[in-house]
Formats: sequence, structure tokens, C-alpha cells
Amino acid sequence: MSDKLKTYLDGIFSSYEDINAIKEIKLELYQNLLEKMDDLKREGLSEEAAYHKTIDSIGDISEIVEAIHDKTRELHQRVGMDLSKSNMPNSDFTSVKVHDGKFNYSNLEGSDFTGSDLSNSSFKCSNLDNAIFDRANLRGAKLNKSNLGGASFKEAILDDTDFSYSNLSGVCFDNQTFNGTIFNDAGLKGTSFKNAVFRNVSFKTNVKKTVFDGATMDKLTYAILKGNKANLDNVTVV
Repeated sequence: MSDKLKTYLDGIFSSYEDINAIKEIKLELYQNLLEKMDDLKREGLSEEAAYHKTIDSIGDISEIVEAIHDKTRELHQRVGMDLSKSNMPNSDFTSVKVHDGKFNYSNLEGSDFTGSDLSNSSFKCSNLDNAIFDRANLRGAKLNKSNLGGASFKEAILDDTDFSYSNLSGVCFDNQTFNGTIFNDAGLKGTSFKNAVFRNVSFKTNVKKTVFDGATMDKLTYAILKGNKANLDNVTVV
């Protein structure tokens, strides 16, 4: 019956286990209920009867669990959420606020961060293939050593964002504005920056097959790109 009790609690808590506090509550509740069920069996009840009486004793706790979950998530969003080493492909993170969050070593393939505030958050060594960051605030975020193939960044804020050592091959950054953004050692084969605006951006990487048609840039960014043999025939230097 212990397995049946565990399955029952798994069903209640299945939607809320992204927060460590919820996991701890579940474990503590399981231990308490297991002890209660054993006491009832010692009193002479059958395993089935002891199980049902134990379950009945806790009532409907789903509303309490949800309230704790929401409050804890709210707190984590204020001080920084740690979802490192998570396997959460195709997750919905639209419009969340996670300052200084940690998503390191995670599988977030296809996840949607549209309109989210992810300033100063870290995505080190994560799978972000086909992730959506449209209109997201990635100011100061670190997306280092990550896979970003097929990712979308339409109208995203990318000031001081660090993409060092990440795979951005084929990603479209057309019409974007970059201030202090870092692309050092990033994979930029076929990456498009058409009509983009660059101010103090670092491109210490191979940019021979990167597209800069119609881009506007300061002299420092131009010099770095020129030194790395970028095709700058159709750019404006200001």
C-alpha cells in the first residue's frame, strides 16, 4: 500500500514539483501518512481500509499545495530561480520575470520565453534549440556554450548579452539593436544580422559566412569584424 500512497501523492503534486519547497512538503507528508497507515493497521484495520482512512484524513489538499506553489514561485521570481539541470523541453515561460535566474545545463529545447524578463540570467551549457525569446529582456544574460539553433530573438533586448561559445548558426538577428553584446567564439555560420545596429559589440570569432548586409556599426565593431574577415561591403560606419 505504500506504493499506492506514493502514487496518490504523485498525482496531487505532479504539476508543482518545479519548486524545491513543494518537493519537501510532499516527502514530509508521505512519511507522516505512511506512519498513520501503519498505526491503523496495528489497530486491526485491513491494508485497504487503513489506506482509505488515511487518505480521507487529509481531505482536499490540492488548493493548499497550489497556494504554496504560487507564493514560492513568486518569491523565486523576485530573488532568482534556479532551474539548473532540468529536463523541460517545450516549456511555457511566456511573460515570466526571473532576474538572475539559473537555467544551466538544462534541456529547454523548443521552450517559449516570449515577453519574459530574464535579465542577468544564466543559460550555461543548455540546449535551447528552437527556443523562442521574442520580445524578451535578455539584458546581461549569459547564454554561453549553449545550442541555439533555430532560436528566435525578434525584438528582444540584447544589451550586454553574452553568447560566447554558443552555436547560433543560421539564427536570424535581422533589424536588431546590439549594445555591448558578446559573440566571442560563437558559431555564426549563416547567421543573419541584416539591417542590425551595433554599438561596442565583440565578434572575436569566425564571421566569414555571417551576413551583415545593411548593418550600421561603430568604428570599433567594424574594426573587429574586419579583422575577422567579415564581408562588410554593404554596411554603414558611424
